[in-house]
This record gives sequence, structure tokens and C-alpha cells, in this order.
Amino acid sequence: MARSAAVWSKGAPGRMQRRTSLAGLVASALILTACSGAAVGGGDALDIQPAASQDSAPSSPAPKNPDLLPLIDAAALDPCPPGTPNPDAAIPGLPSVTYRCLGYGPDVDLSTLRGTPMVVNVWASWCPPCIAEMPILTSAAADLRGQVQFLGIDIQDQDASALEMLAAFEADFPSVVDQAGEIRGLLAISGPPVTFFVNEQGVIVGRHDGALPSTEYFNALLDQYLGVSR
Repeated sequence: MARSAAVWSKGAPGRMQRRTSLAGLVASALILTACSGAAVGGGDALDIQPAASQDSAPSSPAPKNPDLLPLIDAAALDPCPPGTPNPDAAIPGLPSVTYRCLGYGPDVDLSTLRGTPMVVNVWASWCPPCIAEMPILTSAAADLRGQVQFLGIDIQDQDASALEMLAAFEADFPSVVDQAGEIRGLLAISGPPVTFFVNEQGVIVGRHDGALPSTEYFNALLDQYLGVSR
């Protein structure tokens, strides 16, 4: 699945310097709960769900920085999902906020993501617990391709660092960019990582704050919240 990722340092801007195995960092990061100090644990998150807007339409892709194109190509992320035009506004789906795609694909209005169960992971390359859990998410996204849509929300990060991290893990599920960190208020989180489980109607049915501790634990959450066995 994902290649053995390495710890990288930023000795020169935009350059990844591979050093040692991530095993030590993963072990220590799992002791942490989240980059914000949120407690590890599951729980429902059915509040703060703004109604989706009517008359929504797929957004055009935002122009890409030419300097980032080699990194985007190296990461080989799946295209961002286009969303459903005119979703049912009576169903309180994800917040009505639009983010640009980290890789290729349209800008994404979260409120239009309907029709497929989803795992939405809020993460950042500067967050050790996010690094620790990335192999779990990468493996699950590959195994459940076509059954569950995985979507990352890269928060308050640098595109180059985010793309380098995803390429290192061969994490090819799509991510969008929340440069301002507004998802913190919209989904009542203090910081990454947080994983949301979203049903076919776009409604959040569960969440996990902090790093996912194991594949087995994540599989149990998939079964509990989305009825997906792996």
C-alpha cells in the first residue's frame, strides 16, 4: 500500500529531504491526541450543520500555481468530487463552504457532497498526529474505493508541504484547502486531526477527535457509523 514514509526537513524551500523511518514519530505522535490538544475519542457530531444551499452547481477548478504542478503530478491525487447540483436544502448536510482542490478537479462546496458515504479528515502536514494516522487512512481509502469517498481538508498549511506529505505516503485520495482555517468554527473543532463520518445524504453521523489509534479501531468506526465492513 503506502510506501514507507520518511521524516522530511525543510533545509531548502520546496525540497523534501528524506531521512529516517517515520516509525519513531508515529509512535510518539499517537501519544498525542491532536495538534490542538483535543481528546481522542469517538462521538456524534450532529450540531452546527448549516443547511445546503439551493441552486448549487459544480465549481470550476481554481488556477494552479505553475510552481506546484510537479508536486501535484507527483502526488497523483484523485480528482476532487464534483458534488450534486441542487442538493435537497431540507437535509442538513455539510457546511455550505467552498474550498479549492489541492490536486486537480473542481472547487468543492461541501454542502453538495451527497450520494456516497464519506470519510472527511481534517489534517495538516505540520501536525504529528496527522502524520501518524495517514497510513491508516491511505490503506482504507484504497480498500474502499468505489464504496466510500475519502476527502481530506488540509487546514492552515502550505500546499507544497501538504503535497510532499501525501506523495510520501502514496495517499491519493483527494483533499481540499482551507487556508484560513474556517472549518474550525463551522465544525466545532479546535485543530487537526479530526475524522468525520458522513452518510449518503451528506449528514455527519459520527466523528473521532485526535489521531486514529489503529486500523482495527478505524474499521470499527466505519462499521458503526457508515455500516461499511472492511
